[in-house]
Amino acid sequence: MRQVGDRIAPPVGAPTARALSEVAPHLHLADALAAVKTTGVVRGVYRFRNHAEANAHAEAALALGMAANIRAREPVR
Repeated sequence: MRQVGDRIAPPVGAPTARALSEVAPHLHLADALAAVKTTGVVRGVYRFRNHAEANAHAEAALALGMAANIRAREPVR
Protein backbone atom coordinates (compact mmCIF):
# COMPACT_ATOMS: atom_id res chain seq x y z
CA MET A 1 0.00 0.00 0.00
CA ARG A 2 1.26 3.47 -0.80
CA GLN A 3 1.45 6.05 1.98
CA VAL A 4 0.43 9.62 1.27
CA GLY A 5 1.17 12.19 3.97
CA ASP A 6 2.57 11.69 7.43
CA ARG A 7 -0.50 11.90 9.66
CA ILE A 8 -0.73 9.16 12.25
CA ALA A 9 -4.23 7.87 12.84
CA PRO A 10 -5.31 7.61 16.46
CA PRO A 11 -5.51 4.08 17.83
CA VAL A 12 -8.90 2.38 17.74
CA GLY A 13 -10.09 1.51 21.20
CA ALA A 14 -13.21 0.04 22.71
CA PRO A 15 -16.38 2.03 21.99
CA THR A 16 -17.64 4.27 24.76
CA ALA A 17 -21.19 4.21 26.11
CA ARG A 18 -21.83 7.58 24.47
CA ALA A 19 -20.66 6.30 21.07
CA LEU A 20 -22.86 3.23 21.36
CA SER A 21 -25.89 5.31 22.30
CA GLU A 22 -25.30 7.61 19.32
CA VAL A 23 -25.09 4.73 16.84
CA ALA A 24 -28.06 2.78 18.28
CA PRO A 25 -30.74 4.47 16.08
CA HIS A 26 -28.72 3.62 12.96
CA LEU A 27 -28.37 0.00 14.05
CA HIS A 28 -32.12 -0.25 14.66
CA LEU A 29 -32.81 1.20 11.21
CA ALA A 30 -30.41 -1.26 9.57
CA ASP A 31 -32.07 -4.12 11.42
CA ALA A 32 -35.52 -2.96 10.31
CA LEU A 33 -34.44 -2.83 6.67
CA ALA A 34 -32.64 -6.18 6.78
CA ALA A 35 -35.74 -8.23 5.84
CA VAL A 36 -35.07 -7.59 2.15
CA LYS A 37 -31.80 -7.27 0.28
CA THR A 38 -32.77 -4.29 -1.81
CA THR A 39 -32.69 -0.54 -1.53
CA GLY A 40 -35.48 -0.14 -4.05
CA VAL A 41 -33.13 1.43 -6.60
CA VAL A 42 -33.08 -0.51 -9.84
CA ARG A 43 -29.62 -1.00 -11.30
CA GLY A 44 -28.67 1.36 -14.07
CA VAL A 45 -27.34 4.78 -14.90
CA TYR A 46 -29.61 7.66 -14.04
CA ARG A 47 -29.33 11.15 -15.46
CA PHE A 48 -31.37 13.85 -13.81
CA ARG A 49 -31.95 17.39 -15.00
CA ASN A 50 -31.88 18.80 -11.49
CA HIS A 51 -31.68 17.89 -7.82
CA ALA A 52 -35.45 17.85 -7.45
CA GLU A 53 -35.72 15.00 -9.99
CA ALA A 54 -32.94 13.08 -8.24
CA ASN A 55 -34.60 13.56 -4.86
CA ALA A 56 -37.97 12.43 -6.22
CA HIS A 57 -36.34 9.31 -7.66
CA ALA A 58 -34.60 8.57 -4.36
CA GLU A 59 -37.83 9.01 -2.41
CA ALA A 60 -39.72 6.70 -4.78
CA ALA A 61 -36.97 4.07 -4.48
CA LEU A 62 -37.05 4.35 -0.69
CA ALA A 63 -40.83 3.86 -0.72
CA LEU A 64 -40.42 0.73 -2.88
CA GLY A 65 -37.79 -0.64 -0.52
CA MET A 66 -39.95 0.06 2.52
CA ALA A 67 -42.97 -1.60 0.89
CA ALA A 68 -40.91 -4.68 0.02
CA ASN A 69 -39.66 -4.80 3.60
CA ILE A 70 -43.20 -4.65 4.99
CA ARG A 71 -44.40 -7.37 2.60
CA ALA A 72 -41.46 -9.58 3.60
CA ARG A 73 -42.27 -9.21 7.29
CA GLU A 74 -46.01 -9.94 6.94
CA PRO A 75 -47.00 -13.42 8.08
CA VAL A 76 -47.92 -15.89 5.35
CA ARG A 77 -51.68 -16.44 5.18
